[in-house]
Amino acid sequence: MFETSKLTEWILSNGVSETVLELLIAVCILATVVSIARYIFDSKTYGIYAPILLAIAYSYTGLKYGLAITLVVILTSLLSFSVLNKIRMHYITRIATNYTVLAMVLILFFILIERFGLGLENMANIPPLAFISIAALSDFFIKQYLKKSLQGSLITLFGTIFVAVIGWFVITREIISEYMLNNLWILPLLTILNILLGRFTGLRLKDYLRFRITAKDDSNN
Repeated sequence: MFETSKLTEWILSNGVSETVLELLIAVCILATVVSIARYIFDSKTYGIYAPILLAIAYSYTGLKYGLAITLVVILTSLLSFSVLNKIRMHYITRIATNYTVLAMVLILFFILIERFGLGLENMANIPPLAFISIAALSDFFIKQYLKKSLQGSLITLFGTIFVAVIGWFVITREIISEYMLNNLWILPLLTILNILLGRFTGLRLKDYLRFRITAKDDSNN
């Protein structure tokens, strides 16, 4: 659709594969999406790494399969860690045990999908690394669960998934990926945008809406 730019051709002819270049561009886009979500919309996430990792994993699994795996990972981690938390043991061994339980549950999940389908018949075709990337969400969730309440952890979890879904949508649009691949001058613009976001001190959208509702209630009283 877009003519390959000379800069892109030069990069590809000097040891950078197209797949690597596309992934690096995707990381830049996703990092900017996370920044906008955090500092404009006040959406809480597990830092910047988790939503980026999750969005890229969803791009390989497909959103339906990715969300199904995410649900299994979170429910298993929550139940497993709730039990393990009652046993006196070191933190790292507790996390390691949780991963072994999670692995067994995922194996059972594969078997159930193979036997009954459940609308996820192509699960076996998903790249293994995508599964591992989503499974890593368990560690982020447990760390947050230890620091905050279950409610606070779930809010951050849903925020992470929501931002990851937005990121997945952006990087899986072929017209966007092709345009970015052949217009690499946009990457410095994303750098500048993130610097500006980092210096933003105004009200976030959620705060603005809250203050607006409060002002409206006061005027009615």
